[in-house]
Amino acid sequence: MEVISLNKKIAENILPHLENSIPEGVVNHHTSYYTVALEGWRRGLKLTFHNSKRGGRVPSKAHQYTLSDGTTSYRFFCARSSYVSEETIKIAENKTLAYEYMRKNNVPIPETKTFNFSKTSIENICKFGSEIGYPLVVKPTNRGGGKGVFTNIKDENNLIKSLTSIRDDFNSKNVIIEKYFENAVDYRFYVMGDKVLAASKSYSSNVIGDGKSNIRELIKIRNREIKKNVATKSRKINIDDNMKDFLKSQNMSLESVPLVGERIFVREHGTYLGDRLNVDCTDDIDQKFKDYAVQALNSIPGLPCGSVDMIINEDINEGIVNEINSKGEIMMHVLPFEGKARDIPKAIIDYYFPNASRDRNENFYFEFKPIKDLFLTGVADEIVVPQIPTGAEYIKEFTLKGNNLGSSYMRRLRRRAALLNLIGNIKKNDEGNIQIKAIGSREQLDDFEIFIKDSKLRRSVLTDFKGSMLSEFSGVSNINFEII
Repeated sequence: MEVISLNKKIAENILPHLENSIPEGVVNHHTSYYTVALEGWRRGLKLTFHNSKRGGRVPSKAHQYTLSDGTTSYRFFCARSSYVSEETIKIAENKTLAYEYMRKNNVPIPETKTFNFSKTSIENICKFGSEIGYPLVVKPTNRGGGKGVFTNIKDENNLIKSLTSIRDDFNSKNVIIEKYFENAVDYRFYVMGDKVLAASKSYSSNVIGDGKSNIRELIKIRNREIKKNVATKSRKINIDDNMKDFLKSQNMSLESVPLVGERIFVREHGTYLGDRLNVDCTDDIDQKFKDYAVQALNSIPGLPCGSVDMIINEDINEGIVNEINSKGEIMMHVLPFEGKARDIPKAIIDYYFPNASRDRNENFYFEFKPIKDLFLTGVADEIVVPQIPTGAEYIKEFTLKGNNLGSSYMRRLRRRAALLNLIGNIKKNDEGNIQIKAIGSREQLDDFEIFIKDSKLRRSVLTDFKGSMLSEFSGVSNINFEII
């Protein structure tokens, strides 16, 4: 039975400079590339987003971005840069090739073999499965993120169903069949050179006991926590017959009341892969597994950094490497569901741009949803994000009263604010007055104030104007100037 402390600070699972800085539209896997792009942009690099697939509805494939310091430029896909060659990517992303390279480098990998469906019948693939012995794992060679992976296959009937699904539903020409590593938990390591920067284990859906709530009630509590984390908010725990059967196999039910701090798994490991919850374990993992991860990454020629997936049987403290991810999806490290967040984006920018400023401007972030929307509608194929403000920024608030201060008047003010590169918003309060929050340099704010006082439209009449004292801005804001 695992017991965890309920007194740990929840805040440790988010980096302080990302709190209040991840906007709407950045969820789940988006966080892997948004946080790297944000880190580079906040440190003064030029950021350009590219739509490589017009109208594409898979943002991780459709949206790429370039970071540049004026001398050096890299185009990024997720957290992988264009520094990595196509040949290296081909080796790393093809599971069969990656296994061959790791085997030569004495990396512990599963007993495995790759088959081509056009050359080998499902019947003969099943014969190999029987030879290495059940339970088994089968997976396509060209998919990642657990897609098309079938685990803990215990008999030939289920093996045939799994192979047929990979061939027909996932349109895979090749399949890997391997010995299932029993009673194991999935781990992911982020490796850079000869060092593991982060390690995370993927638990199946679980709840933590408080000594008074039953499992049904704890699932509701857990789902609220899952929704709060942008990296896990789609991983809601749903009650179904499989869950009830799994709990019954552990002599429990939805009405059972776990002890304080007791972790109860409501799904079997290796199932419901898209719903797993990540726990940081960088400081606790056995060094030998870190060594395996470094050894695995360095087996792939030309790969400076990336993710290494491993399955580890915690009872016997043994594990094997089962995949290398050159894209380096880092959301589970940057925004773990439990445990300490790791600043992988900083390490990536430090690596690729060693001369970039080490100081990040943490006061501003950029919205991502408008970029996605423009790409999806085909309006833009390339979008340059305005450079982050430099120097001291100040904030001033204005309240305007008058007649016919409607939408045309507010749009006029917004256009002027945009021309002056101001940041902030404009809105009407409950009394019908206009309230403005504007952030910028002293000169920009002075020019904007003069414009407001002098601005006239045919029917708009300003009868009262109030401006707050100028103060240095120390909060967090997006870089838009918007009408709310």
